[in-house]
Amino acid sequence: MTPQLTPAEHIRLWNDFRDGSQAAFSQLYEYFSADLYRYGYNLIRNRQLVEDCLHELFLHIHENRSRLGATDNIRFYLYRALRRRLLDTVGRLNKLDSEEYLFDNAEFLIQPYEQSLVEEQLIEQQKLLVIAQLNKLPKRQKEILYLVYMKGLSYQQAAEVMDITMKSVYNTVNVALTTLRTYVRSSFEQGGALWVSLPGSILIYFVKILLR
Repeated sequence: MTPQLTPAEHIRLWNDFRDGSQAAFSQLYEYFSADLYRYGYNLIRNRQLVEDCLHELFLHIHENRSRLGATDNIRFYLYRALRRRLLDTVGRLNKLDSEEYLFDNAEFLIQPYEQSLVEEQLIEQQKLLVIAQLNKLPKRQKEILYLVYMKGLSYQQAAEVMDITMKSVYNTVNVALTTLRTYVRSSFEQGGALWVSLPGSILIYFVKILLR
């Protein structure tokens, strides 16, 4: 699990790495490589391609560390770099249509430790429904929810990672949460389950848990 670093810790670790600390580089890999792999695999469902691009990304930043810019959010920096590298590689290989493949049929990965967070039967039922409905959302909506609610990127950072406008991010998040709420309500009603209206804050709570 990626540790929750404060902005000051992000800055310190990144600067140590840029100054040539091998220990800092090892920490970067330890903290972020698995997380980056999950993100990349949700973008491009090709394990070898994601592994290759991830390896190339870490090699690139290691070799060019003295020329890298500053950041107070390493995850944002690396997500943006990996996304661009994956799409560039896919384009060069011409094996996949990247626009058609992004987050298509992506399954959100659930970590075992999350099971302990959701124990009540009703919550478990809601969780399963939300998982199912999350994976029915259009790929762009899923990716934005993933970046904002799972990875804690700001709307501005999500916009930069995906190379879209802030307005698009706001609109897409709003549409995604509205759609998700409608999906879940419909599923409850069809299943005959007790529907407990999910206000936006609770829905976001589920999204945060489920998209970790």
